[in-house]
This record gives sequence, C-alpha cells and structure tokens, in this order.
Amino acid sequence: MIVSIHQPNLFPWLGYFDKMAKSDLFIFLDNVQFTKGGFQNRVKVKGPNGPQWLTVPVKTKGRAYQMTNDVEMNHQNDWKKKHLSTIESLYSGAINFESIFTRIKEVYKQENTLLVDFTTKGIQLIQSMLEIKSNTLNASLLNLDGNSSRLLVNLVKEVGGTVYLSGPSGKKYLDETMFKAENIRIEYHEFQEDVYPQKYNDFITGLTSLDYLFNKEVSNVEYMDI
Repeated sequence: MIVSIHQPNLFPWLGYFDKMAKSDLFIFLDNVQFTKGGFQNRVKVKGPNGPQWLTVPVKTKGRAYQMTNDVEMNHQNDWKKKHLSTIESLYSGAINFESIFTRIKEVYKQENTLLVDFTTKGIQLIQSMLEIKSNTLNASLLNLDGNSSRLLVNLVKEVGGTVYLSGPSGKKYLDETMFKAENIRIEYHEFQEDVYPQKYNDFITGLTSLDYLFNKEVSNVEYMDI
C-alpha cells in the first residue's frame, strides 16, 4: 500500500493532488508544529499583476509552538467575505467560474473554529472535483509519537503501508535507514505542471488548484484529470 503524508494546506496546488492520486492513503499531517508563513493558511491566486496571496488569518499571539490541529482561525475581521470577493473579482468570466464558485461558497459558509477543519474541507472539495479516489486520514487520530522521520515511519507502519511516497524535498532530510528497518520502501514524487489556459497573460505555475478548476476547458468539472 502506498502512503503519502502532508500538512493540510489551504486550497493546495496541483502537485499536492497528483501525489494524493498516486497514493492509496493520504494522511493529513496535523499533529506537527504549525509553520507560520507557510502554505497551511495561505495560497497563491492569479491576478492581472501576477500572483497574490489568499490568506486565512489565524491566532498566533502567545501560541508560538502550537500544533497544526490546535490553530484557531481569527474571525475578528470578515476575511471570508474578502476571500470570496477576491476570488470572484479575479476569476469571474473563467469558463467554469459559476459551477466551481458555487461549491467554494459552501466551504466558506461552514462555521469552523479550527484552521484544519476549514482547509481539510477545501482539500476534500478539490479532491472530489478531480475525482481522486484515494482515502484520507488525519494523523492526530492515530495518537502516535515521534519527530521527523520517526513520526513518518510510525504513521506508515501503523496503517500497514509498504511504500512511502515522499515529496522531492524528502531527499534532503529523510533518514532512509529508519524506513528500511521497517521494510518500507521510499519513492520520491515528481510533478511537472502542464500548461493550461489562464487569465491574465503568461502561464504561472504553483497557484492554487482552484485556478486550474476555473480555467480548464472540460465538458464536466466533476471529471477533471490532473
């Protein structure tokens, strides 16, 4: 069984879902320290002047070492309204705008306190629209200990995985001997984003998958291939 593991990011890029599609089980790594300034609460969308950030404000004061599954969204300002307004202004007129935007609004309507609940719902929405059948699981539900490679090994072993599909950056930090000791083979995922039609001039890679969903010309947005 092929297992991949990644933090639950905000409306992730296509490479995230390509790795999910190549896995039997995709584990949301929600039991590690939250990375401020990372992709867990922000993502790039495309505007007329290039990429710009879509960011979910979170509570960080006095919470420097909080775990991902403890991070609370900051609802002091109406950021949901701002997000939807930004998405609508940037992508209105795209070929799939109406059908996709209707479903995105349903994610924003939900009353969530924790960031992970919001981001996971967004990931599951995109997963369904890309028709990816891989199972998903939150790492925190397994109650396993360990840091770095040890935690990853423990997670893969616990779910009966035989292959760990790592991102390419894993070559720099994974302790491969730990995986080998547990008879777990490591494979490194590679993804090259194909050019697809985008609004606003030249193609830009690394944007939210929503950009692809809005712009990719297909007959039915429920059956898109990466």
